[in-house]
Amino acid sequence: MNNALQRLYKTKLAFLATVATVFGIVLLLLAHWTWGTAHWPWLVALPITDIGSALFTTGLIAIFFQYIDQQDAETRATQRLRRVLAEEAPAIRDAVIQGFDLKADDIAKVASPATLDRITKNCLTLQLGDRRLAEDLYTDLRQQIIRAKERRYDVHVSVALSPWDDGPAQGSDAMFVATVRWEYRVTPLSPVMRFSCVSDMSEYRELLRDPSSTVAWYFEPAAGLTAASTESFELAQFTVDGKPRPIRRAKRRRAQTFTVSTGVAEAAETRSAQVAYTYRVLVQRHSHLLHLDTGEPTKGLKVEFWYGDCGIRYVNMLDYIASAQEPRISRTPDSIPTRSAEVAFDGWVLPKAGVAFVWVLENEVSGR
Repeated sequence: MNNALQRLYKTKLAFLATVATVFGIVLLLLAHWTWGTAHWPWLVALPITDIGSALFTTGLIAIFFQYIDQQDAETRATQRLRRVLAEEAPAIRDAVIQGFDLKADDIAKVASPATLDRITKNCLTLQLGDRRLAEDLYTDLRQQIIRAKERRYDVHVSVALSPWDDGPAQGSDAMFVATVRWEYRVTPLSPVMRFSCVSDMSEYRELLRDPSSTVAWYFEPAAGLTAASTESFELAQFTVDGKPRPIRRAKRRRAQTFTVSTGVAEAAETRSAQVAYTYRVLVQRHSHLLHLDTGEPTKGLKVEFWYGDCGIRYVNMLDYIASAQEPRISRTPDSIPTRSAEVAFDGWVLPKAGVAFVWVLENEVSGR
């Protein structure tokens, strides 16, 4: 069935053919009439017969050709288009592949986000040979990256462990003081950063999933302290590009939150900033565990753990970094009093990944 454009084309062609035929007949009649009169000799000198014959013939041929040869013309045009497409298909394919490979900005202009998702999943399927695995991996990775509001680079974390002098040295209430310092370059920088310490496990897990939370720490009530105590958690320092920023503390039952305004406007352009902050936490001596997670996509991670004079015999380091590249692990010799362990990784570390330090106490080994 012909569409509206084809019907309009036929109507216009028939109209022009009809007009040409009618004008041709009129001119032929006028030429025949002028032959028998001598009143307008200048009219006889005009090529009226030739013009009328041309218009009359053109109008008849156009109508005849349109209705007789239309189907064959469309068939020839279709065959010509198919032949051109078949001959140029390799060049078109190579141009499209090259454009997808080299010009990411151009792809974003012509493809919707849903189309880009399908393209990415198809490419992963070809590489992995498993469509279900490719779709699940891409969906999970995309959700992690989209939820993250920052990109961190060259992250350096130092943890200094020391005995807690305000509590018992032995027993279930014995504690270590962990002084944790983070320093990294970030783009973009959030206008507000929050540091929380809670004693409720369900609230702690919610904070881990909250994209507006910078650091979430769980403190199990012990030695008469809760997460709301200043001894259990304290944000001691926060700087942006070397400049200190004011810290505000809010306390509630069994929880506390430190809030820092970074001095960056919400609508400011993305820029790189050097962020450093230090906080102190109490860690149960007999928990044998200190865990640090990245929270945001991180490029380049180095974690140092200092535990001299803490009565620790040995420290195991567990990295939760999903990568084909192995992290670098090093330790200081036992002869050095300021003993330390270090984990370094140069690649990308995804959110929810991190490093855990597990220690063995000297008195536990002696007791056995």
